Amino acid sequence: MAPRPSTVRITLFILFVMALVCAPFIIWGEEFVVPLLKSREQQTVGLVLLAIVLLMADSVAPVPSTIVIMYLAAKAGWAAGIIGGTVGMAAGVLVAGWLGRFAVGRIAPKFIPDAELTRLRDSLQRRLTLTLACLRSIPVLAETSVIVAAATGVPVGRIFWVTLLPNFVISTIYSVAADDSLMTAAVTFLVIMILSYLLWRIAGRHENAAAAAAGGETDRR
Repeated sequence: MAPRPSTVRITLFILFVMALVCAPFIIWGEEFVVPLLKSREQQTVGLVLLAIVLLMADSVAPVPSTIVIMYLAAKAGWAAGIIGGTVGMAAGVLVAGWLGRFAVGRIAPKFIPDAELTRLRDSLQRRLTLTLACLRSIPVLAETSVIVAAATGVPVGRIFWVTLLPNFVISTIYSVAADDSLMTAAVTFLVIMILSYLLWRIAGRHENAAAAAAGGETDRR
């Protein structure tokens, strides 16, 4: 069965945003990040501030956030990694949110009619905390989800607050993993992504089941 036109339009819009997020990595690459961090590794405060700036620019620059947080924690300590990672990722959410609201939001109606955009926003609002939290650990999708949510009209302030705790948790996990081997870090990264996906799917099934039960109750009335 062919997908509905609304589904195609929304999919194309999300792919467009993902392309915007990926473009800096394709054009410039991320090789500059580690040498830049190394230039400040003897200056703890300078390294923390640099890491925050890099993470803040994550949605518009080719910055591998996982590497930044782990490098910061390895060189400046796990506490610096947690604080710098949380502050930087939170600032990055604000940048991505403003980008979505004031730039991508102007383009969104070209992809999606206003009525469908409203339905997409309402759908995101219902599962905003879970969706954004589960995608915070996944490269590209973390930034894409925030930009799309803001572009549909979800308040940037709400996006900031629902992602603050996930940002702290992710920063803590990677800061602690920085003291171990690269293999541990890689396994940690994969486990977080898998658990996030499973949590999102399980919650979605419960939500669909609850909606179906509510609909059945309404029909009986």
